[in-house]
Amino acid sequence: MLHSALKRRLGDTSVPTLPEVAVRVIQLVGDPNSSLTDFANVIKTDQALTGRLLRTANSAYYAQRAPVTQLHRAMVLLGIERIKAMALGFHLSQAALEDDGGTGTKRIWSRSIFRAWLSFRLAERFDRQRAGESFIIGLMLDAGLPMMPKLIGEQYPSLVSDTMAPRRTFEAEFENLPFTHVDVGAALAEMWRFPALLAKPLAMRFTDPGRVSEKSPESILQCVAHYTGLLKVDDLSEGTGPTPMVSIGQRVLGIDGPDMAEVFREAVNDFKGSKDLFKGIIDPTMSVDTILSQANEELNGVVEDLVEESIEREETDNIRRFESNGLILEIEPATDRKVTVFIADDAGNRLLSEEIAPSEKSSAELRQILMLDDAPDDLFDEVAGHIRKIAA
Repeated sequence: MLHSALKRRLGDTSVPTLPEVAVRVIQLVGDPNSSLTDFANVIKTDQALTGRLLRTANSAYYAQRAPVTQLHRAMVLLGIERIKAMALGFHLSQAALEDDGGTGTKRIWSRSIFRAWLSFRLAERFDRQRAGESFIIGLMLDAGLPMMPKLIGEQYPSLVSDTMAPRRTFEAEFENLPFTHVDVGAALAEMWRFPALLAKPLAMRFTDPGRVSEKSPESILQCVAHYTGLLKVDDLSEGTGPTPMVSIGQRVLGIDGPDMAEVFREAVNDFKGSKDLFKGIIDPTMSVDTILSQANEELNGVVEDLVEESIEREETDNIRRFESNGLILEIEPATDRKVTVFIADDAGNRLLSEEIAPSEKSSAELRQILMLDDAPDDLFDEVAGHIRKIAA
């Protein structure tokens, strides 16, 4: 009902329709029997897209000795999953920029292109056939954001800011507005006739999907969308970048710190390699080089991190949750300067509990009770500090 109303609203605001090429690519993406030739036959009818793909295939990123002059050869070089991603990504982002090509919109789409490549690389770890679809989902996660000011009016810029983490933006919208940018993105996906495999992860972006199942395409796409959808990508020109969220990556995707660092490196290289394709969409003031240095800095410091302050930690009433090595620590106030610590598995099932008076326990005793015997001192001190604060 909400999405139907939003689609009527979006129609009133002249949301651009997709060109026939993009419509056909969406149909092919939803067809498990589609081939490279099928995609080539559609893409070759679009001279602008063909030119961008050829330019990409001839870029330094692919280091070809001889010039690539034929579309089919370029498609073989790029691979069918990249072709799905690049062809549809080109038209989706172009369509989204038709209405407002300003700096703010370009900044959102620049971040989205990085999220898209990160999604591509993450999905590739589980099933290469899902990488192209995952790119499209990553690209569309924030597609509704640029439209919110027009749909909501002057209230919107005063409610959210460009520096807020994605979940905080969603929560502010959910608590104060009749719909969120996630609802707008889901309505756009319906208007543009995305198959359910692509549309559902967009609508369920902030819903915890549980642990990824490598045998389920739906699970892979939803888990990747959840992870990349929580990623906060600041203005890279100011020297900040996305926090890798190691603990969430371990819990949802089963990818540890070193592997996540490699995924980030691959995504940065993909972003650089696609600049020709997305020329005119990427904000030139945003330096992608900062992404990798920031990611490495964060990963080196928090490979065993138990606390993701702004994104990962969820607070329900007075319960604090932390994660370590597949276990969840749930801490809530008790009486007489005590806290109750519950230890749960990654499915949320509480395995045991103990009431603790932190002031009466040594650090060694707290480590043992919390099952943090192997945690680095600085990380243990962070968690212990939170426990003592709750008990005070």
